[in-house]
Amino acid sequence: MKSFKFKPVLLLAMVLISLPSFGQGLKAFKLKNGLSVYIWEDNTKSDVYGAVGVRTGAVNDPAEYTGLAHYLEHVMFKGTDKISTLDWAAEEPIYKKIIAKYDEMADEADPIKKEAIGKEINELTIEAGKVSVSNEFSNLMESMGAKGLNAGTSYDYTIYYNSFPAFQINKWLEISSQRFINPVFRTFQSELETVYEEYNRGQDNPGRVQQQFLLSKAFEGHPYSRSVLGLPEHLKNPRLSKLIEYYNTWYTPENMVLILVGNVNAQQISGRINAAFGRLPKKSTPERKQYSELDIKGRTQYNAKIGYYPSVYLVYKGVPAGHPDEKALEIAMKLLSNGSNTGTLNKLVIGGELTSGVALPMTFREQGRNVVNVIPLYDENQRRFESNKSAEKKALKAIQQIANGEFEEWAVAAIKNNMCRDYDLQMEFNENRANELMNAFINETDLSKVLNYKDEIMAITNEDIKRVAKQYLSDNYLALYIEKGKNKEESKIKKPGYKPIEPPVGKQSLYATQFKNMPIGNVNEKFMDFSDVQIKKLNDRSKMYYTKNPENNIFSLTLRYGVGEREFPKLGIAAELMNNAGIMGAYEPQQLKEELSKLNATCSVNADDDYLYITMRGYEETLPQACQLLARQILMPKLDDKQLSRIKGSILGGRQQRKENVSLLANALTQYIRHGEKSSYIDELTDKEVYELQISELTGDINRAANYEAEIFYCGTLPFENAYDILSKNLPLVANERPSQSPQDTPLAPVTENTIYFLPNSDAEQAQISFYLPMQKYEKKDDVLRDAFYQYFSGGFNGLVINEIREKRSMAYTAGAYIATPEVLGNQTYMIGNIGTQNDKANDAVDVFMGLINDMPKNAERIDNIKSYMRQEALSTHPDFRYKARYLKMYQQMGYKGDPAEENLPKIDALTFDDIVKFYEENIKGKPYAIGIMGNPKDIDLKRLEKYGKVVKLNERKLFNTKDTMF
Repeated sequence: MKSFKFKPVLLLAMVLISLPSFGQGLKAFKLKNGLSVYIWEDNTKSDVYGAVGVRTGAVNDPAEYTGLAHYLEHVMFKGTDKISTLDWAAEEPIYKKIIAKYDEMADEADPIKKEAIGKEINELTIEAGKVSVSNEFSNLMESMGAKGLNAGTSYDYTIYYNSFPAFQINKWLEISSQRFINPVFRTFQSELETVYEEYNRGQDNPGRVQQQFLLSKAFEGHPYSRSVLGLPEHLKNPRLSKLIEYYNTWYTPENMVLILVGNVNAQQISGRINAAFGRLPKKSTPERKQYSELDIKGRTQYNAKIGYYPSVYLVYKGVPAGHPDEKALEIAMKLLSNGSNTGTLNKLVIGGELTSGVALPMTFREQGRNVVNVIPLYDENQRRFESNKSAEKKALKAIQQIANGEFEEWAVAAIKNNMCRDYDLQMEFNENRANELMNAFINETDLSKVLNYKDEIMAITNEDIKRVAKQYLSDNYLALYIEKGKNKEESKIKKPGYKPIEPPVGKQSLYATQFKNMPIGNVNEKFMDFSDVQIKKLNDRSKMYYTKNPENNIFSLTLRYGVGEREFPKLGIAAELMNNAGIMGAYEPQQLKEELSKLNATCSVNADDDYLYITMRGYEETLPQACQLLARQILMPKLDDKQLSRIKGSILGGRQQRKENVSLLANALTQYIRHGEKSSYIDELTDKEVYELQISELTGDINRAANYEAEIFYCGTLPFENAYDILSKNLPLVANERPSQSPQDTPLAPVTENTIYFLPNSDAEQAQISFYLPMQKYEKKDDVLRDAFYQYFSGGFNGLVINEIREKRSMAYTAGAYIATPEVLGNQTYMIGNIGTQNDKANDAVDVFMGLINDMPKNAERIDNIKSYMRQEALSTHPDFRYKARYLKMYQQMGYKGDPAEENLPKIDALTFDDIVKFYEENIKGKPYAIGIMGNPKDIDLKRLEKYGKVVKLNERKLFNTKDTMF
C-alpha cells in the first residue's frame, strides 16, 4: 500500500474572492481532474466543517430504479477495496457473486424463488463479513475526533459531511478522498432493510405524506414529483449493478465539490488537497435529461384524505434556482407571510380568520413553484374546523392584494432589511456558510452571488416585485385540499428474516493501521476563554451577561424571567398571545408589528416549565427604541380576544386529533413511563380550563412573571457600559424582584419492578419502543465516565446500539440511548433509549436491546478510539460568540468554573475500558427498568415480552388529562 505523502503542486486558477469583510477568507479553485474546491478561512472557529458534495440526487434516478441516489448515500460509508477489507483478494469474488445474485433476483418473477435468492445473498453477505469490517470508515473518523458524521440526499444533490479538529486536516483529506476511490458497497442487503425502515417511518408521518402528495401534483411529469427514497415497488426489487452504474455515471470529479469552512489555511493545504482529491480519475459527466414544465391553466383542484385536520395548498408557477426573478419572488412571497408577521396572510392569522397561513417559494435546480398553505380556523364553540373552501377564499384575497401591487414601501424595506440581517446571522456558522457554497455549486451560480447577496436584495425595486407578483401569482394555480383521513397506501415491506452479519472483532485493515499512524498537525490545548463575558447586576437580583459581537452590527437579546409554567400553568398560552399583542392605549397588534419592522427588529415570546423568554434581534442603532416598545408591551399588553379564540381553537382542535396522531401518542407514552402522572400530557390544563381562558388572567400572568428576577443575555458591538445603560433604563425590570426557584426538574417516575407498558395501535406502520432506567444522582465527577459509556454504548455509528440493531440486523432506521442529566445538581440521572422499527420486528428489537442492557458486550479495543474522540471533541467544541454567556451559565450550574475540558482532560487520559465496564455494572446492569411499546397488536407477541417483566396494557386515555374532557 502506498504511503500517504503530499507533494506541493501548482494548482489551476486560484481565485481570491474578497468583498465583504466576513467573506475575505473565501478561496476557490479547480483541480486538473475538474473537481471544484471552495475554502472559507475563519481562524476564530475552533474546528473545521468539511463536506464533499455531488451534483446529483434523486432527479437522476432511472425511472425504473428510483431510490438509487439515496441507497448510494447509505452504502458510501461501507469502505473501499482498501478501507474496511481484511483480505480483498478473498472478498472480491464474494462481492461479485452478490452483485450477480441481485440481478438474478430482480429478473425472477416467482416470489418464492425471489425469497430463496434473498437467503442466498444473506449467506454470501455473512461470508463476506468474515473478511471485512464494514463500519471501519466511521471508526476511523471517530478516532480523529470527527463530529456529526452524516450524509444527505436531495433531488439535485448528495452531500457527505462532518466537523473535525483543525490539526486533523491531513487525515480528513486522505480518508474523505479515499472513500471515492473504488468504493465497495458492502452489506447492501442490510442497508436495504434500513431504507425500508426509513420508508415505513414516513408512512406514520402525515406531514411527509402530505409533502409527497404536494410534490406529486406540483411537479407532475418531473422526477421532483416522486419520493427521494424511491417508489416502494423499486425498493423491493433492487439491483446492486445499477447502483454501481449510477455511481460511475454521476460521481465524476467535475460533478463534485470539496468544501472546507473554519479554522483552515488554504495556502497551506492546497497542495495536500490536490494530492488527495487529485487521485480521482477525470471523467466526463453525461447530459441530463430535460423535462417540460407543468402547464398550470386556470384552477385545478385535487383532494386527499391524509391529514389530522383540514388544510389547503395553493400551488403557483415559480422559477428554478438562480433565475433572475428568484429573489424578487421571494420578497413577494414574504409580503404574504414573514417572520415579523406583517404579511397579508399573517394579518388574517392575527385577526383570527385562519389558524395559520404560510407562503414560501419551493425552488429546485430545474424548476420551481410558489406555495401557499393555510389551515382553516377551528371554531371552539362548534368544535370543528371551518371549511377548506372558506380558507382558500380568504387566502386568495390576501394573495390578490400582493398580485395587484397593493403594498406599502416600508413593508418592502423592512423585509429586505430583515433578509440581509438573517443572512448575516446565518453566515456566523461554519455549516451555514458551507451550505451556501454547496447551493452555489449545485445550481452553477457564481460565488460572488453568495458574497453579494445583500447588495442584490437591496437592489430589487418595488416595480420588480409588482411585476413578478402579477406574473406568477395569477389565476392559474392548483388547489390541493387536505381533509382528515388516514393514508391507505398499502406499501408495507415485510420482515425478511435474514441472519445478522457478525464482523470479526478487534480486526482492522492495513489501510486503517497506516491511517492511524499518519502525522497530524500541532495539537494546541486551547480551552474556552470566558474572560470576555462581562456580568453585572441589574436591580437587586437580576443580572446582565454581555458578550462582544466581533462579526457584524446585529444585536441579540434574551430576557429570561425566572418563572415558568410550573408556577403559572397558563403562562405558555399567555406567551403565545404576546407574540401578536399590541400596547394598550397606543398600538393595535398589527400596528406594533409594523413599528418593530420599521426598526428592523424582531421579537418573540415563549415559555417553558422554568422560564419566560423574550428574544429580540436587530440593529444596534435602533436598540433603545426597540427596547422601549418591548417594555411598554410587557407592562401594558393589549391582548386580543380573536387571537385568544384562535389559540384556544388550535389547542382544542389538536387535542381532538390526538388518538389519530401516531407520533404524538408515542411521545405521550414515553413521557408516561418516565414521569408518570407528572407527564406534560397529564399535568396540563384541562379542556374546560382552555375553553374558559380569559384575557384578564393571561395578562395577569405576564405581569406576575415580569416581577421575577431576570437574566439578560446580550451580544452586540456597543461597549459594555453603553449597552448596560440602554438595557437598564429601557427593559421591563422591576425593583425588589421576586426570587426565582428555577430551574427545577420534572419528577421522575420510580421503577420498583421491571414493567412493559403496551399501547396497542393498529394504524402504526412502525412500532415505537422507549426504554427508561433510573440511575444515580448527578455529580460532575462522573461526567467523563457517563460520556465514555455513552460513546461506547450508543455513540454515533460506532456505538453498540446502532451496530447491533441497525448495522448487523437492519431492525431500525433510528435507534439510540443516552444518559440524561438533571438541571439541578444532586438530582437523579436516568438512561433513556428509543427504537423505531416495523411491528413484526419489535420483539426481536427488544431482545437485542435488552441483551445489551443485561449483558453488555465487552470490546476493549474500542477504548483508544473513545478516548481519542472525547479528547479532541472536548478541545474543539466551543460555542459561537452569541451563545458564549449562556454556555458559561450552564457550566456554572453543572458545578464548573469555566471550560469543563480543563478538569476533564486528565480524567479522559486516565480512562480505561475497565472504568466503562465498572460504570455499566454499578449503574445499569440488573437495575429495574420500564419499557414502553406502541404498535400493532397483531404483529407483537405480548407473551414473549413477559420474560422482561410485567406487561401492562394501556389505552390512550391513560396518557392524557381526561378531567373535564370535551372529546
